[in-house]
Amino acid sequence: MNINHTEYPKTLKNKSDDSLRYIIKDCRETLAVNPNGSKAGYYMDEIHYCAMELKARADKAAKA
Repeated sequence: MNINHTEYPKTLKNKSDDSLRYIIKDCRETLAVNPNGSKAGYYMDEIHYCAMELKARADKAAKA
């Protein structure tokens, strides 16, 4: 499974902060169980994109 590095981040813009945190938590738990699984890279990408979106929102709020 490959992540679409262009489209996936766009889908996160409409998700709540809680949803983004849930995705991160879920991916981390999955990786803890099977860190070398065939989808490990996908889950790591999801974590990074969700974290990037949360940081962008925090930065935007700090500037407001």
